[in-house]
Amino acid sequence: MKNKPMNDEIQRLHDEAVALGRETYVDPASGCVVLTKLAHELRGTCCGSGCRHCPYRALGDINSSIVIIVAMLFSAMVVSAQVTQLAADTVKTFVPGTGQTNGQGPVFFPLNVFSGPSRVATTTVPDTDPREICSIGLGGSIVLGYRAGLVVNGPGADLLVVENAFSYSTSRVYAEPARVEVSADGVTWIAFPFDSLTLVGCAGVTPGGDSFDLALIGVDSIRWIRLTDITSIIITNTKHPFYDPTLTGFDLDVVMGLHVVDAAFSPTLTDDVLSALVRVDAPRPSKLSVFDIRGLLISQVSNSIGVTYLDLATLPGGAYIITLEDGEHLKTLKVLR
Repeated sequence: MKNKPMNDEIQRLHDEAVALGRETYVDPASGCVVLTKLAHELRGTCCGSGCRHCPYRALGDINSSIVIIVAMLFSAMVVSAQVTQLAADTVKTFVPGTGQTNGQGPVFFPLNVFSGPSRVATTTVPDTDPREICSIGLGGSIVLGYRAGLVVNGPGADLLVVENAFSYSTSRVYAEPARVEVSADGVTWIAFPFDSLTLVGCAGVTPGGDSFDLALIGVDSIRWIRLTDITSIIITNTKHPFYDPTLTGFDLDVVMGLHVVDAAFSPTLTDDVLSALVRVDAPRPSKLSVFDIRGLLISQVSNSIGVTYLDLATLPGGAYIITLEDGEHLKTLKVLR
């Protein structure tokens, strides 16, 4: 697909996205997702494809090249890059609803929604362990996403949302449904259609998880998933096929991307002030070090690619310096315990 010439609207959309720290924006003509200058800078080098906002090439070269936007880039990535299955690795927002609070506290959350699916749950037995399950509650909402990758449209289902649904008779399922929406930038959302009686198209209905195909809603790639509990459509209608007076709202086990490709991002260290955890985002193999306030090395480990968590709970109270080195970057974080 050939790109239309740059115009004021495209430049405005790009500049606004960069100002907000976003790596993509939606092209107003094609509806495709386009990489911003920031995304190219995070990549570090020119890929040679003549991308619209490439900062490494002269503007004249860009205008005379075929501009490869993200929708086409993803097709090439699926061929050349490794496509893996990966659980969502970050929580953007969480607004609990009413009812259950299981697994919501800082002791277990958000780690309990990054691991899974549960090894205990079966199609007839739910898992209530707060280390594995987080109750969203009636009317609650959570936005999960990917920092280390993008979920792309591949063959068949692209997302698997695992709740705590289970069968409790030959014809009954204990279903606590959620509406599923996806987004490339966390701003513009597209919802999967669902039926309020059969609950087809909802998460939280099928024991073992409900799958979703991005092709159904015409989306090439996403980074964010929003789950909103809609159990009220059942408990307010005693004639509903899934009616059960004991329903307490959606219980999240895990969101799995079934077709995930790596995405460029910078290494970061983030202190969770409500717990003893430090989040480590590493785009490449790195060295993670912990020093006391005097500069004495306490521990040092090799860190794998992706998102991991450093638990400082075993350290005595005090100030610590944490560094993350990967040969290209050095990130430093001071924490107080």
